[in-house]
Amino acid sequence: MTPTTATPSLQRRVVIAVLAFLAVLLVVLGVVIDLLIGAQARRDLNDRLQAGVSRVDALARAGAPPWQWAAEVDGGGIRAAVVTADGERYGDPAINPDTVIGQDVPPPPPPGPPGRDRGPGRPDGPRPPPPPDATATAVDHVLPDGSRLILVADTTATSALLRQLRILMVVAGIAVLAITAVGIALIARTTMLPLTRLTDVAESIAAGDRGRRMRPDRPGTELGRAAKAFDTMVDALEYSENRAHSSAQAAAHAEASTRRFLADAAHELRTPIAGILAAADQIVSSAVQRDDPESDRQRHRAELVLSEARRAGRLVADMLDLSRIDAGSPLDRQPCDLAALADAERERSAVLAPGLKIRRSGDAMLPVLADPLRIAQILANLVDNARRHTPAGGTVAIDARAVGGRAVLTVTDTGTGVPDGQRDRIFERLVRLDEARDRDRGGAGLGLPIARALARAHGGDLVNVPHRPGARFVLTLPLWHPAD
Repeated sequence: MTPTTATPSLQRRVVIAVLAFLAVLLVVLGVVIDLLIGAQARRDLNDRLQAGVSRVDALARAGAPPWQWAAEVDGGGIRAAVVTADGERYGDPAINPDTVIGQDVPPPPPPGPPGRDRGPGRPDGPRPPPPPDATATAVDHVLPDGSRLILVADTTATSALLRQLRILMVVAGIAVLAITAVGIALIARTTMLPLTRLTDVAESIAAGDRGRRMRPDRPGTELGRAAKAFDTMVDALEYSENRAHSSAQAAAHAEASTRRFLADAAHELRTPIAGILAAADQIVSSAVQRDDPESDRQRHRAELVLSEARRAGRLVADMLDLSRIDAGSPLDRQPCDLAALADAERERSAVLAPGLKIRRSGDAMLPVLADPLRIAQILANLVDNARRHTPAGGTVAIDARAVGGRAVLTVTDTGTGVPDGQRDRIFERLVRLDEARDRDRGGAGLGLPIARALARAHGGDLVNVPHRPGARFVLTLPLWHPAD
């Protein structure tokens, strides 16, 4: 079994893929911007804290009082508190010196004359320790006189700014995604127009317009190659279709010619066969009147000629029947009783085959609207076929009854039967399962095909169904009701 081909929507897949890629980029960009801006804001606060420490150091060296130290640096988002060596407190009372954990800022180096060696290998003396963390929000600085300077940066404004920035980036990202989705959908729809036209052309070709083609203007592109391959495929299919149509027409013409030839030959053969029958009958009659060995041999030859002529006559009659059926000759439909026709066929067969048991069962009346001569021909073909293949002492059963609004006639014999693989083949023309047997018994291989063709011409059917022993043929015809 050929596996199914996945056919998702290309437009939907393109839109989803682009939106997913863009969403990942926006998330990465937002995270990077948030980290950079947050870090920069913390650096700015730290720089302000360091500037405050430097300012207080300068005031302390200048001899300014401690209360002035706190007043100089307090404000602008920075709160300041000063605790002197003797325990006096100045500045923001909300700052608890015992709970503040900050970084100590080392005092600047004392000034000295330039160029003087202040340490081994260092012309300007020992360097100060490294600065504190650039992102610190609190500073606990010890002044030269033992006082403590505590600076605390207020990050509320910075946090609010970052929060607003995040909300703005989220809203902007959603808006960008929505606008991009609409734009990509429009672009994808425009890009898919050649595929839409390819679909329209394919549907119109399937509807019968075989002349339409894609004819790409740029066959080197992806869509151009697909359109060119489509046109090539349709051209090949149209060529094959035209060849098949031409072959079918030629076959139909040959079949019609053959049927006309068979019909004409059958018509022409009727006269010479009738003459042969008459001459053979006369020879047999004259030979019977004389009683000598030569006359007996003459009579035997004449009887052989008479038998073969009769067989040829039946074959010609069957050929004429087939030609009439193929030509659609009208049926002489009239109300008739299928049960009565079955009874007549039973009586005829009982006379022709006294060594067989011919039985009839079923309904006493079975009205059908049919051509009685043709129905009788069907019954004769079926019963004759059963007689030919049933040995002496066997049984041929004819059953006719109404079943589900249809007339069903069954002919069953106790003969050799039909192999399971040949049940349909026996209805083909000139098909005989046993050539020697049928030739000896007069079969020409046309009786069953004629019977089935006549049954179907009446709106019914004739089939061979499994049965052991022997064979069983079932004829079905529409029941007729006088009210119809």
